[in-house]
Amino acid sequence: MKRAPIVLSLVVALLLAACGTRLTDQEFAELSTEGGSGAPVGEDGEVAEGATDGDAGAEAGGDGTAGGTTGGTGGGTATGGGTTTGGATGGGTGGAAGPNQASDVGITEDQIVLGNITAETGVLGDAFAPAARGMRAWTAWINAQGGINGREVVLKTCDDGEVRNKALECAKRLVEQDKAFAIVGANTRAMGGAAQYLHDQGIPVMGFPITNSYHRYPHFWSIYPFGYPRDGKTVGIDGQLAWSTAIYRWFKDNLGVTKAAVFQYNIAESSQAGQAFAQGLKEEGFTVRTFEVSFAAPSFDQAVATMQQEGIQIIFDSMDDGANRKLCDAMSRRRFSVPAKVSTSVSFGEKVGTTYNDTCRNSVFIPGSTIPYTETGVAAVKQFRDAYARYQPGKEVHQWAFESWLQGQLVAEGIAKMGPAPTRKGLEEFLGGLEGHDLGGTHLGIDYTRRDPPVSSCTVIARWQDDRGGWVRATEQFPQCYDDAKHYLTPAAEQGN
Repeated sequence: MKRAPIVLSLVVALLLAACGTRLTDQEFAELSTEGGSGAPVGEDGEVAEGATDGDAGAEAGGDGTAGGTTGGTGGGTATGGGTTTGGATGGGTGGAAGPNQASDVGITEDQIVLGNITAETGVLGDAFAPAARGMRAWTAWINAQGGINGREVVLKTCDDGEVRNKALECAKRLVEQDKAFAIVGANTRAMGGAAQYLHDQGIPVMGFPITNSYHRYPHFWSIYPFGYPRDGKTVGIDGQLAWSTAIYRWFKDNLGVTKAAVFQYNIAESSQAGQAFAQGLKEEGFTVRTFEVSFAAPSFDQAVATMQQEGIQIIFDSMDDGANRKLCDAMSRRRFSVPAKVSTSVSFGEKVGTTYNDTCRNSVFIPGSTIPYTETGVAAVKQFRDAYARYQPGKEVHQWAFESWLQGQLVAEGIAKMGPAPTRKGLEEFLGGLEGHDLGGTHLGIDYTRRDPPVSSCTVIARWQDDRGGWVRATEQFPQCYDDAKHYLTPAAEQGN
């Protein structure tokens, strides 16, 4: 049975997805040759602010340099040796059926240009930056293996600073100047400023659904797939988003909690998610207290006092990591704790171990659609961790970095399957034809086919535990599914443009 995923928040989030796969864990992890070396790559940031500057990326020497913060070439050799597994990389200058061709925008005989739009700076600091770092690590790594069917990957990144007009500037530069074949690993809450333009240009965009662009436009492909029509006209289903109560069921059954609080910002994306959380909790029999806080200056002391008085047992939020730390500090001041503080993927990184206080840290849970980046017993996870340590040394390991790496792998697989003449149309046909692809045992399932309901009732939930070294999987099964969970719709608060 095919299952589809679900997203529950401003900053990506609480998802439900599918079972099944196309490749074994080992096959997905060995999409490329074992050859190649590659030198460590950092985020230089000294090049032009914003978009890439052609060859401006710093080449650290050796095979597989990915460029600096603002882009640059992918380094690496285009004629990697060895054999391939899964057909994605290596294999010299020829494709599966003859010599490589300059077959589409951004595709030459020996290069593939990919773009990335990520808010690496902005009002929320570097909250979204892990996605770009993951793409840089993936680019360096795949080029060290010989590229994709012998083509070097050239990554062009652009920082939109969380500003809509800058997102549009990034999109135009990547499309018109850099001639990007596709945009991969995009992560910004300003994507609405560029969405209509990118759709009109017919460029495939794969990324994190911070905005509803991914639930509206057919050329937008969320790493957390839905079965929405994506007709380019309306978000979701006639302007409504679909949800499942599976996540709330798990917390109720496993922690015995029934009194919940939901925190949301006073901005459309956040309130949209917060209202959906509250409705899903009520569907599962929770009593719910909702708190709306200022995006510009969040304050939590009064809210914490109210939660303490009302005996709140579990907290959900659609806020960024900085606000969550402030909430934890307010809880610490009043000596108030809960069995579970449920955050979103924006907090799913190593910093929780050093920036969250003792009151909160070991009660942080994060639902999602991929296994934790700490599960190195899975070959695809270990491959990412080894490459990230080499090509992004000193950078925080984060789930978004892992998930952008997976996006690179998925796009590489689609390109490789087209042999010597990849096209944008062919890539989108590949993505649209996926049915439960689990990305080497790491994902609940990639499936973009239209369904009713467009979401299912599967999830994976991680939690932080000091005594187990950090993030661990809380859900016993992968995926954790509730076929009798309830489905419901909520209005879309913004239209993805």
